[in-house]
Amino acid sequence: MESSLTTTSCTISFAISCINGELMKTQFLNTDAAFALRVKQLQDKLYDQMETAMAQFGLKIPSKTSGIVQLLFSEGPRSKADIARELDYSHQLAAQRLSWLLKHGMVEMQADAADKRRQFAVLTQAGRHEAETLQRFLPKLSDAYASLFAEMNLDLNAVIESANSALISIPITERSDFAEPQHAVTSDADA
Repeated sequence: MESSLTTTSCTISFAISCINGELMKTQFLNTDAAFALRVKQLQDKLYDQMETAMAQFGLKIPSKTSGIVQLLFSEGPRSKADIARELDYSHQLAAQRLSWLLKHGMVEMQADAADKRRQFAVLTQAGRHEAETLQRFLPKLSDAYASLFAEMNLDLNAVIESANSALISIPITERSDFAEPQHAVTSDADA
């Protein structure tokens, strides 16, 4: 009988902990502390929906490579370092996205005539075709974003640019005291 009672107590205790844990999780997600998580979720949703829209429009490139294709189309050949700098990507991210474009014949790497060690990404004929299709797609994407911003009664693009500038000016680490409070350690001799 005692075993059954103990099991029931533990089950009830576990259920309450789970409920409290869920409440704590929900409370966290509703705080400003979860802001970066919500921004990431929005970013993922935007890329997923943009991917679908691009496919419906007949584009073959993934949405995450469209910035590189647009840069190469509008500005001409660029090195990996140039792409990373101009799109504010890490070098690794620029290399990963270029890798997809290379693998699928959208870009090719050409040696710099002045410095054979330096290579430039150049759109291939297939890449130029995708870029030209992208030019017809982008105004439709702008219209979709304008519709979203109007629905929200907020220019989200301006807000994001403002937030980015504010974080460059004063980083998160300077906006709060992130030093962990030091706890006094007592030894057995002190007790």
